[in-house]
Amino acid sequence: MKILIVDDHALIREGIAIMIKRIQPQSELWQANSCASALEIAAAEAIDFVFLDLNLPDQPGFVALELFKERHALMPVVVVSAQEDRNTVLKALELGAKAFVPKSADSERMRSAIEALLDGRVYLPESILGTDALPHAAAGSADASGTWSLTERQKEVLALIIMGLPNKLIARRLNIVESTVKIHVSAILRELKVASRTQALIAVARYGIKLPML
Repeated sequence: MKILIVDDHALIREGIAIMIKRIQPQSELWQANSCASALEIAAAEAIDFVFLDLNLPDQPGFVALELFKERHALMPVVVVSAQEDRNTVLKALELGAKAFVPKSADSERMRSAIEALLDGRVYLPESILGTDALPHAAAGSADASGTWSLTERQKEVLALIIMGLPNKLIARRLNIVESTVKIHVSAILRELKVASRTQALIAVARYGIKLPML
C-alpha cells in the first residue's frame, strides 16, 4: 500500500509515518511539504491514500483538497488538521475527504483512525459523530446483527460517494448508466435514513460500516 503524507511540519509527517509503519509495516510512504510537490508525487505514483493538511503554505484553506479531488477523483483523501470545528469538518466532507483526523488526537485515536482507514472504514472526530449529527431515525436503522440491507452494488456506490465522486463519475467507474446510479443513491440514503451524502458518510463512520476498496 502506497501512502502520501502532506504537511509543512516535518514533525507531524514523521509522527504519522511512524504510526502507519507500526500498523502497516509493508506500506510504502511518501512525504511532501507543499501541495505542488504532493500533486507531483500523486501523478507519478499509484498512491492509495493521502493524508493531507489544510492550510499548506502554497495552497491555503481547502484549495489543496479541491485540487486533489479534481485531479485524482478516486484517490481517498484523509484531512489531518489543527482546525477541527464542525464547520471545517463538514466542509472537508462535502469536498470529498474520506476522513478527518484532528491533530489534537492522541496516539491511540490516531492509531484507531489509521486502522479504520486501512480496513476500508471511515473515521471522523467524535464531535461529528454526536447524537445531533444525524436524524434520530438513523440510530435504529441497523438490524439486530448490526448489518445493513445494502446490496453489493449499493456498497460499491456508497464507497464512491464517500470518495466524493458525483453520479456521472460513479456511473463511469462502475460501467453503469447515471440513472441507475441515482436509483442506488436514493436507496442508500433511504436505508441509512439520512438526507444527504455528507450524512451518509457520517453514518458509515458512526456505525463502522465496512465498504469495498475500489
